[in-house]
Parts: sequence; C-alpha cells; structure tokens
Amino acid sequence: MPPRATAYSVKLHPNSLYITTIPLISNSFHWALIHVDDKGVATRHQWIPTTSNPTGPEGYVEQAMPRGPTSKVENGQVLAYFRISDYTSVGVAELRTTCSSVFPKSYHTAQENRRADITCRTWVTHILGRLITPGRAQEIEALVKKHSTTCSNTFASDFLFQRVYEVQVFTL
Repeated sequence: MPPRATAYSVKLHPNSLYITTIPLISNSFHWALIHVDDKGVATRHQWIPTTSNPTGPEGYVEQAMPRGPTSKVENGQVLAYFRISDYTSVGVAELRTTCSSVFPKSYHTAQENRRADITCRTWVTHILGRLITPGRAQEIEALVKKHSTTCSNTFASDFLFQRVYEVQVFTL
C-alpha cells in the first residue's frame, strides 16, 4: 500500500471563489465552495450532514480554514480547486446569506434530499446561479464534473502506482 502523503498548502487568489471536489466511493464527488477574502483568509462553505449520522439531515455549514486551503480535507483527497472567473467578490457575510437561503431546510434523511434533487453539487450550482448567471452556473457544473472525473482517474492511477497526487487548480 502506498504511503499516505501529508496535506500541503494550495495557493489560491484573494477575492476569489472556488469549487473544490473530493472523490466519493459512489463514483461521484463531494462539492464545496472555498471563499478567499481580500486578505487571503479562506472559508469552506458546503452542504453536508448536520449530525453524526451521515444519512441523517443535511444543511449548510461554514467552516474556517485556519491552515488555509490544503490538498486534503480531513481524510479526503482534494482533487482540484476550480476558480470561478466570472465571480465578483462579495464579503463572507453576503456569501453566507446566499448559501443559507438556497436550500433553507433539509428533509429528515439524505435519501429524501436526493429524491428532491438536493445534493452538494446542486447546492453549489444554485449558489453560482445567484452569484453569476444560471446559464453560466450550468456550464461551470459541466466543466467541474468533466475535470473532476479526469482528476479522479489520475488520483486512482497515482494511488495504484504509489505516486503522490498533485492537486490541480483550474480557472473556469
């Protein structure tokens, strides 16, 4: 088994918004937003389980990133950071308001959310639709899916051949 690489810092631009993806066992990706303010301070915004039960209720969670953006999140390998070139910088308070209003409540289980098309991916796309345009948000969603699939294949190959995966940073 290859040695697990330690997390390393990933340099991101100030006054920017990024999508980040992490591979999941289900051959899909966990999507989150990374907001970087004018001082370079990063916060993670995501739609995740709100209890210790991963199949329970979900909701919007904001997390400080005291170490800044890194190549890993908890035990998950970040595949890529996708900078949103159309994004006009807003303060973290305004972004927080937008994030919390997209899906104001969760169903009781993750399965009910999926049936209602509430996922971390659709949450991110809805937010982008409000911050830029819905059409451009759909284009970005397709590009993130495409690039994440390629990155996931590279990550799997690197793992198999005991190479360290290098996190990608794209501008979309």
